[in-house]
Amino acid sequence: MPERVEPCALASEFTAALARQQKLAERREEVVTRLHDEVERLRRGEMETALDLVRHSLIRLHDQILRQAEHVTGPLGVDELRALLTALADEAADTVARTGVERYAPQPGEAYDMALHRPVGRVAAEGPEADRTVARVVAAGFVQGERVVRKADVVVSRWEPDAS
Repeated sequence: MPERVEPCALASEFTAALARQQKLAERREEVVTRLHDEVERLRRGEMETALDLVRHSLIRLHDQILRQAEHVTGPLGVDELRALLTALADEAADTVARTGVERYAPQPGEAYDMALHRPVGRVAAEGPEADRTVARVVAAGFVQGERVVRKADVVVSRWEPDAS
């Protein structure tokens, strides 16, 4: 008879161990679900924080534009209009900089770099040393650390020796 009791006792122990493992698995699942929900809540909060930064910066830009508009009392000369638009562009670049993205403006004569520059035009180079260099910047680029957010639009100098 003891032999029959032993398998029943083993079966009972196994059933109890299995029940404990099931409860542990359910608790793990609850913890994982709770942690997942918390991570999602934090992500939404981070996104809102980032968007708030952009929103507030754009609101400041909006206010700056309106302040500038209040000072316009008559027709603007070319120099005044250029200065006003440049100031607004600088304010927009400052707004973008608050998000961690910096304006990058290559210098004329700088070597053309396809990772940083987008060619939008081509002009004849004055000599072979100016071949494949930036002749003129059409639009600044923007970078975030090593990451290029937008390449700078540039006109590239190209040397073409006379064919004659």
